[in-house]
Amino acid sequence: PQGELPYEQFVSKCQVSPQCTTLTEFLSVFDFFYEIGRDPQFQREAARKTVHLFHQQGIIYAETRFSPHLYANDTIAPEAIIDAVVAGLQQGYEETGLRVNAILCMMRGAPEAHLKQIIAFAEQYHNRGIVGIDLAGDESKYPCLEYAPLFRQAASRGIPVTIHAGEGAGADSVRNAVEKFGARRIGHGIRSREDTSLVELLKEKKIALEICLTSNIQTGTVTSLSDHPITEYLQQGLHVTLNTDDPTVSGIDILHEWQLAIGVYHLDKNAIQQLLQNSVTAAFCDTTTKARLSAAVDTWFKEN
Repeated sequence: PQGELPYEQFVSKCQVSPQCTTLTEFLSVFDFFYEIGRDPQFQREAARKTVHLFHQQGIIYAETRFSPHLYANDTIAPEAIIDAVVAGLQQGYEETGLRVNAILCMMRGAPEAHLKQIIAFAEQYHNRGIVGIDLAGDESKYPCLEYAPLFRQAASRGIPVTIHAGEGAGADSVRNAVEKFGARRIGHGIRSREDTSLVELLKEKKIALEICLTSNIQTGTVTSLSDHPITEYLQQGLHVTLNTDDPTVSGIDILHEWQLAIGVYHLDKNAIQQLLQNSVTAAFCDTTTKARLSAAVDTWFKEN
């Protein structure tokens, strides 16, 4: 909803400014969404429309993420937000045939009690499209090693874990995410290149890196696309995937990121196919879905 704001002002509040160069500034834009998002019906419709947007972009499977506690208050429980989102994603699936699952985010600096709830919700809603948990927020301010035992416990119980790391902090943050949090995927991981032994660890354990080109510039994680390590990581055999981070805040979609990657780095057909297959392997969905997605990718490249 736009409320009383003119459209241009509404859009400006939803997106980072062209001058944005820090993670803290990038994340501050999200504050605008929390007020307008404290409505289960809004969340359900937003989730449904997300599926339609992804479908229009030619996506064949996706995982989105959100923090239910950010939209909860004294009258709206986090469970109500989750119920609304999974219902919207299911409705979108019924209307388009596109399956979009969700990951629950724990926000850095939030009470540990929230993480215990996130883990319980992940188990409770496992059969309704919640496929994993995440640690998100300002890594430069909140290392959050106190959360590690609970994340590790969740991973040992079969809950897939992805951790935002190596964006606002250095290589040690990525290592901690893998070794102490039990992460199977790393949100960004750009600064992993600061530690060659870490790069080998990521390769050995086949930890997926969720690379987001536009966002990485907007947060100041890299100074330019030419400074981005995506091709370096691909050549080193790391499990690189291409993602949008937050499409609305960055003012992009996945097609924009693919066009950027192909245009700037001159990715050939094999590299594109590998990136897509990396995404299939890294997905938190079931093995049957993965097999279907992998076959669909291979079939497309054989026919095109």
